[in-house]
Amino acid sequence: MAPNKVKLSVAQRERAILRHLLEAETGEGASVPQIYRSLTTEGATLSPGEPRVADDVSLPVYYKLVRRMVASGLLVPLGDGDPEDGQRYELAPHLHADTALTLDDIRELVQTMAPTESIAALMDAREYVKERRDTVLRSAARALQRVPPRVLVEELVVGKVEEFNADVRLWREHGGDDDAHLARIRTQRRDLDQLCYRWLGLSHEAVVVPPASDEPAVAEVDLAVLRRQIARRVYGPAVIHTVAPDGPHAPADWSNVVTAGSDGSTYSSVMQVDSAASFTDDSGSEVVTFNNSVVHLHLEGDNARRHPSPWHSVPLTRSAIDSPRNTGMVMAPFMFRSHGLSGSDYEHMAKCATDVVQWRADERVFRGHGRSLGDGSALPPPTVHFRDGTVTLQERESHHYQRVDPYGDMVREGVRLSHDILAHIRDRRVPPVFAGAVKGSQIRLFATVVNWFIARGCRGAGVAPVDPGWDVARGAYLADNEAMTMLLASIAAERGDAYHVTFAVVRPFHALTDLYRGYRSEAPGAWEHVFASRRANQLADSMSDTYWRTVPEVADDPYVRMFEYADYALFYIGHTEGDPAPLLPRYEFLESLRAMSADDAEARVARNVALTVAALHRTAFCLDTDHNFLSRKRLVKIVPRVLYDAHEKCKALGRQLESELRSMVIANLARLRSSHPGVAPDVRFRPLAIRAYIERYARALRHDDALGPGDGDGT
Repeated sequence: MAPNKVKLSVAQRERAILRHLLEAETGEGASVPQIYRSLTTEGATLSPGEPRVADDVSLPVYYKLVRRMVASGLLVPLGDGDPEDGQRYELAPHLHADTALTLDDIRELVQTMAPTESIAALMDAREYVKERRDTVLRSAARALQRVPPRVLVEELVVGKVEEFNADVRLWREHGGDDDAHLARIRTQRRDLDQLCYRWLGLSHEAVVVPPASDEPAVAEVDLAVLRRQIARRVYGPAVIHTVAPDGPHAPADWSNVVTAGSDGSTYSSVMQVDSAASFTDDSGSEVVTFNNSVVHLHLEGDNARRHPSPWHSVPLTRSAIDSPRNTGMVMAPFMFRSHGLSGSDYEHMAKCATDVVQWRADERVFRGHGRSLGDGSALPPPTVHFRDGTVTLQERESHHYQRVDPYGDMVREGVRLSHDILAHIRDRRVPPVFAGAVKGSQIRLFATVVNWFIARGCRGAGVAPVDPGWDVARGAYLADNEAMTMLLASIAAERGDAYHVTFAVVRPFHALTDLYRGYRSEAPGAWEHVFASRRANQLADSMSDTYWRTVPEVADDPYVRMFEYADYALFYIGHTEGDPAPLLPRYEFLESLRAMSADDAEARVARNVALTVAALHRTAFCLDTDHNFLSRKRLVKIVPRVLYDAHEKCKALGRQLESELRSMVIANLARLRSSHPGVAPDVRFRPLAIRAYIERYARALRHDDALGPGDGDGT
């Protein structure tokens, strides 16, 4: 009896092809016409116990699908081909027809996962990678020391484009009735968009990823432009290489070298006045947020003797707390009622204020304007300055920057401070390094590169796949911090007196904002033109009320200058080992590489990486068990000691800030009630319930009207 004719979905057709090749077991594979004849006449069983069905499509559909399966590593060409039917194909060594697509289907066909599924998938991925740390990961780490990073990244981008385009062409041939296939295409388009524009900051001249739409379109690559732009985004002699802490870029004499570390903290309390206790509420307008920041300087030699108190912070005096220069140290919703800020806007402004308070301390110390918290003496500027967290701004979206309210003022102050630090770096003949240590990154750029290499190898470097059976879907589920910790810890015993360091990826400022898709050309002044056009449009609109209407010339605005010159380099340093190894932070530094020649940019990145390694080696590390909010630690984090010391001091000063504010409020309240001498006012700050604290931020996130900066890498 002939099988029923049906039009299979793309996913069903893929599984049928894989099952056909598995059951053949001839060792000779099969050509596309042979596969087509078998599946359209004899048919296939899609699930155990079900009747056989025959596919009802044309032969060209199978040619397109097989090309897509080859591009994605599911099939491999075999031999020289059949004289009659053409090229023959066989299963890739790692595939099994019943299970090959299971995890890929979960990742590609389901846009969102339920919380319990996400947690289970993460735990499964973690165990999968961990079990292979001493085998696959160690082999990969050794092999990656022979691979030029630019060649590997280029192959990754081109390969992802080929996979995506193959699926799009299949969709056009197959028709519009396969929802699962369309979901996979949309997921691939989103991932490709993120890789090219968010993570690498490429322009449309290099790669054109089509915008999201109902009708899929192919992506386009200009290989020459892509190669040129990758050369300005990716740096390092190998994907993994060693850097000695006493190398040529390290200081020969540390007596006058200063290494600084800054930390910022925020917490909330409920302000309670004894005569108005009934009006207080954990989630009401009496919630007060405290923000403070401390910089700790590691001093040696004469510097250490001259500065017995190597700390910098805003003085916790009444004049300092009330000074407009220190806006954001103490915040409460009722302070901004007259400005019409929504609850969501206020919460985002409060997050921005935490960042700005730390940027103020960073800017003063980094530029040599910092004063000792103990005796007020001028502190020496650092050679390497570590920031606890990212060196990118928490709030950098263009629609936030142009607001004309306290929220916009706070965003613009953060941008100005960051720009001043960048200008200081650009003005110095021997610039200091402004670095950050990101402990909670969610970006998956490095993990994506490594997983691709394990399964595919690097043809341009002549390096074969480490494990063709590697489950890329599981491996890529881990964030970079965890994946790179396991990878670098696998070869920790082989580093000797040096440190294993990954290649550096340099992301332009625009890639971290809501304008990441707007990078049309790398021509100088391109962003000035974008903002000039935006300003002209707003001036022509009489109803528009934005910051840009008040700017006479956009070219000199700090935000525009950041778009033109600011670059952020990301990399990892393997200073951890053990099982499990303490979780590595991602290191990054702020620079301006686009204005340099290619050789000068290469030398600057190498110098900054080497100085970072040398400073970390000199000042040592600490295990951090304090930053894991509401969790029982499974993976302990390791942080630079200067950051740990700053964090401990920051907590102590936070308690002092609350006490000082309480005394100030009582004094002012007593003055206001001087006509009522019988009233003895009192003010107390009681801790805010954790549930109320989280609910406030959850409400803010639900009302956020902008896509975040991508990777959670700003946290």
